[in-house]
Amino acid sequence: MKTTTKMGLFLGTFFLLVFFVGCKNEAKTGTTNTSSTPTTSEAKEQGQAFIEDDGSTPNVLNIAIGSPDHTTLVAAVQAADLENALVNAGPLMVFAPTNAAFDALPAGTVDDLLKPENKDALANILKYHV
Repeated sequence: MKTTTKMGLFLGTFFLLVFFVGCKNEAKTGTTNTSSTPTTSEAKEQGQAFIEDDGSTPNVLNIAIGSPDHTTLVAAVQAADLENALVNAGPLMVFAPTNAAFDALPAGTVDDLLKPENKDALANILKYHV
């Protein structure tokens, strides 16, 4: 019985000591709390799509950017601001049309969809392919 009491007292003291050591009350000096609002160009380039890594595990967007057959698709994804949708952890199945598929569309279709005023329509079309 005495051993149990001594062990309980020892453990209780140990945990209290760890608790108090972890709760140091130090004054922070030299720190300022400034909040900055990103500029328009900085705000557009936020999210996982704009994090640079060593390229060891390419995502769907990296593969499309590196493909000469998907330049129109990459331009459309960027125009619709959907870069972050293609860099998230998958599994993702993407039906990626090639430049030849875009060229087969009626003349002016791609150019019209890439206009800023058609961003929502373009995003809806692209979301059906992911």
